Amino acid sequence: MKKLFTLLFLFGLTFCYSQELTQVKTDKYSVYFEFDKHKLTDEEDKRLNDYVKSLGDIVILSIGLEGFCDDRGSIEYNRGLSQRRAKTVSDILQEIASKQKNVEGKGKIDLRITELQLNDDELDATRQLNRRVDIYLEYFHNDFIDLSKPKDSLPTKLQLENRQLRLKTFEDKPLKVGDIIKLKDLYFEGGRAVLLRKSEKQLEKLLTELRNNPNFKFQIQGHVCCIDTEYFRDAVDEDTGISNLSESRAKAIFAYLKANGIPEERMTYKGFGRDYPLEGEKERNNKRVEISITSID
Repeated sequence: MKKLFTLLFLFGLTFCYSQELTQVKTDKYSVYFEFDKHKLTDEEDKRLNDYVKSLGDIVILSIGLEGFCDDRGSIEYNRGLSQRRAKTVSDILQEIASKQKNVEGKGKIDLRITELQLNDDELDATRQLNRRVDIYLEYFHNDFIDLSKPKDSLPTKLQLENRQLRLKTFEDKPLKVGDIIKLKDLYFEGGRAVLLRKSEKQLEKLLTELRNNPNFKFQIQGHVCCIDTEYFRDAVDEDTGISNLSESRAKAIFAYLKANGIPEERMTYKGFGRDYPLEGEKERNNKRVEISITSID
């Protein structure tokens, strides 16, 4: 067997939350060629196209292509043949590689088939398996993508502006249903729903205000920064590997309030990912938790 060409696609998908990513997966797929051919048969072309279509629920980080050929022919000829086979496959994968950043080619030779003790049928079968291109994928599985939420369900500009107008503080009196209380000084460990000690002052203030207003019912709303909403609806919670960090942080505040005497029936929690970025603010300020007043008895 001769492995004579490696082609690597590096995608230009750069996410500033990448340090929070914990579950990158890999996959391998092979397509096969007839003897001395670099074009796929109709059957193999269909197999490859079906495979490409099946990738719709993952986000590709990189695609590596390795071209192979059997032991017949000169090294130089087979090097060119394996390169042409890899090029055939790369052309079909261009729809995936539309964000291609770099292409790198490598080659090495591995002459083994002639050393094996095979009968004619076994030799033909082995040579057929060696006339191939292997595809190596590195990707995020759809655990990281909320595909149930279509892009057109994201808030409109008008909805964002209306929400911005409802942002208040506890000092804004009187507060009414629909007002959203900004909690400025809550801090979490990166990629986790674990509160830092410097959040204590804000937590104590929140407890005091909620105790002083026992007729308020409210929703705790979590938000995150630094994700590409074209591909992701939330950041990854490093403790679970699930893409719901904004919800996990809202739930952490819910648990804190409940543990400190705020009745559970007064409150709910929800994560919004980066659906509601703050206008005119630095991106890191979108990493926040807010309190939305849902009713006043």
